[in-house]
Amino acid sequence: MKLATLAGSDFSTATKEMTSTLHGFNMEMNEGSHITDVYSELAAHAAASVDEIAKAMERTAAIANSAGMSFENTAVFLTHMLETTQEGAENIGTSLKTIIARFGELKNNVSDVEGDMESIDLNKVDKALKSVGIQLKDENLQFRNLDEVLLELSSKWSSLDRNTQRYIATIAAGSRQQSRFLALMEGYDRTAELIDTAANSTGKANQQFSKYSDTVEYRINKIKTLWEEFKVSIVDNELWKDLLDRLTHVLEKLSSLNLK
Repeated sequence: MKLATLAGSDFSTATKEMTSTLHGFNMEMNEGSHITDVYSELAAHAAASVDEIAKAMERTAAIANSAGMSFENTAVFLTHMLETTQEGAENIGTSLKTIIARFGELKNNVSDVEGDMESIDLNKVDKALKSVGIQLKDENLQFRNLDEVLLELSSKWSSLDRNTQRYIATIAAGSRQQSRFLALMEGYDRTAELIDTAANSTGKANQQFSKYSDTVEYRINKIKTLWEEFKVSIVDNELWKDLLDRLTHVLEKLSSLNLK
């Protein structure tokens, strides 16, 4: 209910977004409050809304987790991209998903994931990153967590000349996602700020919720949200189905009467 309220969305949408994030990152159900805290605090400090971050994350959570990325860093990346590009949440979520999938393909050195990417070559990407002192693999020759690689690359991005930046962006993200990858890489100081914001978000959703709960808009939305919850709770209840059928029958009878 808090996520729906802060995002300005309906109960079923918020439930779907929350569930996809919990399942995507293999989180426990009681960590839902942490998700809302992170979204709320990031939105309070960035030009991105709770609704946009939640929608973008819905498309990204599972594949980000498979690449070893943390929920918090993924939320920060999405927020930064939303803020920088001002594109729609669906576009940004799909974009980060594609970038992660492209890096994920390096493990098998194959191409054309979901038909949305050009061929990718492990040696070219590895060489491009090594040229700026970044290793894709650790000392045990295992692929590092992707968020660590992206953060390290972002920290060095401003020191690279434009040609090197474009080359790495094209090799690592492909021509279709190059502009969004550049948005993710640029402004490392801002990314660091958002990481700190996410790390210190505990309890912040409650604070935002408390402020909002004093408004008339909240009271109206609360009625809408509670009605959504009510509909979900009775959808498989036979007693309520029978009562609603009877009510429908009565209304149909009344509507057929000539009351003029």
